[in-house]
Amino acid sequence: MQLIPAIDLRGGRVVRLQQGDYERETRYDDDALVVARRYADAGATLIHIVDLDSARDGGEANLDMIERLSNELDIDVQTGGGVRSRDDFQRRLDAGAARVVIGSLCVREPATIAGWLGGPDGDRIVAGLDVAQGLDGAWFPRAAGWTESGDDDLFTLLRRLVDAGLKHLLCTDIERDGMFAGPSLALYESICERFAALAVQASGGISSSEDLVEVAQTGVAGCIVGRALLEGRVALSEVGKWSR
Repeated sequence: MQLIPAIDLRGGRVVRLQQGDYERETRYDDDALVVARRYADAGATLIHIVDLDSARDGGEANLDMIERLSNELDIDVQTGGGVRSRDDFQRRLDAGAARVVIGSLCVREPATIAGWLGGPDGDRIVAGLDVAQGLDGAWFPRAAGWTESGDDDLFTLLRRLVDAGLKHLLCTDIERDGMFAGPSLALYESICERFAALAVQASGGISSSEDLVEVAQTGVAGCIVGRALLEGRVALSEVGKWSR
């Protein structure tokens, strides 16, 4: 399993949100490039950058920083937030991103994303699905800052996208995001069992090195770690231990 450090950007600053709530923001003093270099020096081979401004308002608010990170680091950059069109996707590739995370469009317009997956840059798409569990136990992807639910449950949507060529999935249990509640192990086990060829990135809830061991046992290819690294709950030395 690969540990993937995450940096969330808002107004050019490094921040973290609790459960995606912009009113529950924690700001960190370090410059994004300084933080990213710290992770690269620790052995990271991929870094995950979220443009929170673009996620909420569209556009390319932090694209200049994403381009700097892509050009000045010797590791790959995966980025998401605000991809609402093919042009948005292309601009992030042009900025140097190795992979682009697409969230709400996967939920709202899966046929559109299926078409992109069949294109020349299809293997650079990461489906970013934020999910919530219903009373019946089924998982449903959310869109538009978790305010909308899609028509299909998680596994129905994934089957459609995987059949179209999806190689990478970043899946977040929104109840655990930024809450140090531990990873959603049963969720990741079920995804990996159903879609063995899919490179799954777990996201949300990591609070300790023990959590990393547990989530690795589910079969995921990677694990996103943001706030726990920033606040020292997961030691920087874990980055090199889990990178590959």
